[in-house]
Amino acid sequence: MALRKKLHEWWNGEISGLTSAAVIVGLASVASRLVGVLRDRVLASTFGAGHELDVYYAAFRVPDLLYTLIILGALSAGFIPVFSEYLETRGKEEAWKLAAQVVSAVGFAMAIACVLLAVTAQWIVPLTVPGFSPDNAALTVNLSRIMFLSPFLLGLSAVMGGILQATRRFLAFSLAPVLYNLGIIVGALVLAPRIGVTGVAWGVVLGAFLHFIVQAGVVSKLGLGRIPWPSFKPAGVRRIIKLMLPRTVGLAVSQFNLIILLAFASVMAAGSVAIFNLANNLQSFPVGVFGISYALAAFPLLSRAASLKDWETFKRELTSAASKIAFLIIPSTAVFFLLRAQIVRMVLGAGQFDWNDTIRTANVLGIFLFSMLGQALIPLLARAFYAVQNTRTPLVISVLAEGVTLALAWTFKDSLGVVGLALAFAVSTYINAALLWYFFRRQHGSLREKEFALSILKTLIASLAIIAAGYPARQYIGTVYQLRTFWEVALQSAAACAAGGIAFVVVAALLKSPELRDFKAAFQRKIFKHKPKVAGAEEAQGL
Repeated sequence: MALRKKLHEWWNGEISGLTSAAVIVGLASVASRLVGVLRDRVLASTFGAGHELDVYYAAFRVPDLLYTLIILGALSAGFIPVFSEYLETRGKEEAWKLAAQVVSAVGFAMAIACVLLAVTAQWIVPLTVPGFSPDNAALTVNLSRIMFLSPFLLGLSAVMGGILQATRRFLAFSLAPVLYNLGIIVGALVLAPRIGVTGVAWGVVLGAFLHFIVQAGVVSKLGLGRIPWPSFKPAGVRRIIKLMLPRTVGLAVSQFNLIILLAFASVMAAGSVAIFNLANNLQSFPVGVFGISYALAAFPLLSRAASLKDWETFKRELTSAASKIAFLIIPSTAVFFLLRAQIVRMVLGAGQFDWNDTIRTANVLGIFLFSMLGQALIPLLARAFYAVQNTRTPLVISVLAEGVTLALAWTFKDSLGVVGLALAFAVSTYINAALLWYFFRRQHGSLREKEFALSILKTLIASLAIIAAGYPARQYIGTVYQLRTFWEVALQSAAACAAGGIAFVVVAALLKSPELRDFKAAFQRKIFKHKPKVAGAEEAQGL
């Protein structure tokens, strides 16, 4: 009985502090990414890097575009800051009234948009895949129509997730993507053997339903009342729409670029669309676990500090989160680069996914990896602007960066193929991140750049030690085993990670990395319940 009560409190209770929130979001993100890796392995082993998987990823693009534009634009830029402001300045009753109005408006808008796009899919979808044969283009249209059910469910779910973030209930919010990926896996394993790749599309719909229901269950107990008739007239709803419009335009540019990159890939060798997506999914694992987790955990704190005009706290939380993201992402980049072929083979190397597919994917992954730090910082820096209810500056920066992506992709596509598309993406990512940091500093003052730069330098040096120690270990295992089985490749990877990890910790300790100290203090405090011995470490934010 006591355990049941504790679990209930844990599931529904508020999580205070950046550290605790990042732990929950990070661990759940690891679970989600692992299930996502399993999802990609199941898809790759079932279909291989060929036409069917190309069709699935191409069909996924337009429904995902709809969800990204309307939902991510609204929540990341508008709903959470406004809802947080209502909670702080107008009270819970007005805040929950606003939440109900947003649920109604979003549900109505997504239903209309999904129906219209499903009806017009036969004209819209083929434009995104000009290199597909008529049969593959027709199959892409059919799969898209099925998957248009998912943005409606994910739209409602995203509002629930925004409420959970704003009220700092991160557990159900963080586990929802796990259930989403499990739904896709069910589609691939249970439905695909019977109805082919169409079964995976129905798996996407199942995953979207699970994504919604797990969050709605918690929100229903927090105070969400009767859902009113859809209306866009309430002042709070209009404010959210006003804030989301620039963000939506920026996302539209980004998604438009992805569609163009997809079109470029569709006229390349068979499997290029799949390889681009699979490599992108692999490198997004650490970006999602570390970068997105800290951005999500920090956003409510930044929004609250901005609503209270507490700029010292705002900048401290922002810089602290950025430093810790870099401390985790840079060594992750080193490990992934050292073991990129091994990672691809272990994750995707089964069934129809052959050695040639592995090499092609590893080459693209190697380019993507160099953009990981920029990718991890962009969500945090963008949310800093959204927290102060400035969505125009990130829009302008996004448009500029995406323009660079297209120009470089067009330049590289003929000579480098799908690798050139990844290179274009990587370069524009750093332009985006650098401009976000520069303009936020210009508008709001120093962000302790000297401390941040010194932290980056120490982390970079320690990460080079991963390569120096991990490479000999990787090569040695390669001389002992023929590396023809999963477990031999896994042993090689584990040996390289162990040697590199030890070297990283030793060098970081010698350099007196503040992030290593903070993680150590957090580990002692959270796991062993020891009080930190370092002066001031009790305020340090850990993972």
